Amino acid sequence: MVTTFASSVHRLQIVLELAKKHGRLVAVVGRSMLNVIAHARNLGYVKCEDSLFVPLHTVRSVPDEKLLILTTGSQGEPMSALTRISKGEHRQIKIRQGDTVVFSANPIPGNTIAVVNTIDKLMMLGANVIYGKDKGIHVSGHGCQEDQKLMLALTRPKFFIPFHGEHRMLVKHSQTAQGMGVPPENMVVIQNGDVVELTQDSIRLADKVSSGIELVDSSRSGMVEDNILKERQQLAEDGVVTVALAVGLDGKLVGRPQLHLRGVVSSVEKAQLEELVTKTLEKSLINYWPEYAKLNGHNNTQVDWSGLQNELECGIQRMLRREFQGQPLLVFLMQIPDVEGGAEVQKEITVKPVGRRRRRSTAKVAS
Repeated sequence: MVTTFASSVHRLQIVLELAKKHGRLVAVVGRSMLNVIAHARNLGYVKCEDSLFVPLHTVRSVPDEKLLILTTGSQGEPMSALTRISKGEHRQIKIRQGDTVVFSANPIPGNTIAVVNTIDKLMMLGANVIYGKDKGIHVSGHGCQEDQKLMLALTRPKFFIPFHGEHRMLVKHSQTAQGMGVPPENMVVIQNGDVVELTQDSIRLADKVSSGIELVDSSRSGMVEDNILKERQQLAEDGVVTVALAVGLDGKLVGRPQLHLRGVVSSVEKAQLEELVTKTLEKSLINYWPEYAKLNGHNNTQVDWSGLQNELECGIQRMLRREFQGQPLLVFLMQIPDVEGGAEVQKEITVKPVGRRRRRSTAKVAS
């Protein structure tokens, strides 16, 4: 079994020629690999007979010593064919003791862990895995510095934008261009989203547009914004704490606050934590009620409920930071009396991580 970059057409041609030389039939696995080989054959870049290939569903009838499987997955992609084979999840291909798997590709920066995990799983299944730069089975498809110099010498550009790669690579490429005679003022190093304005005599960064990865919710109803994503990550890592309470016009708690923990790891028992929450709220009410509750001329109390709720919430946040190792999200609910309607109104502050810096937010009221 051989895995490599599907886009490396020259490498695919070498593998197919070796298969023919050693009398092996070739089964191709992976959509991108199938598409590239098909198009490359139509364009004449890959030359081989149809009889060299065998359909995937017939590989079990081919003797092992007469079969070569060409597959995608050299970078440990989660849904690639080789990754599924390494997990034993592929419907048609299973690794057996003594099989050989050749990685004719080096891990791209960022993919190393995924590639190593795939190699480990293949070895656990009994495969002999050949990989690494010392094996002489891979060479980069990227141009070297001398190749870049040759291209610059052939094209002799007036303006130059280094393209493809990480920022440090773009800077090095621009330095190569300067060494080939392109003036520094005639080139720009850009990032995704940058708008370049080009005239007959100048080049410059003119604007920036939105770019990057946009995450779509599974409901397909819209994009997931950054703040929503951070809240979901916080929920997954540290859980959520919900505190619900009611405050009367006398500035005291109406009943015992309710505390709910979801996905939170705590060394403190819930009953003890509820007691801490109650004491914290009572202390905050004593301290802040005179500040936010004022008597008007008709002996009626006017209360800044949003301001009071913000102070109570901050007090709970401080208490939870002392008690928990992580930073669970805090949902703080407070019921207050409706003087005019004689009913109660529930106010909810925006959900916040316990560990974040205190921040004022607008309360939203729902009856």
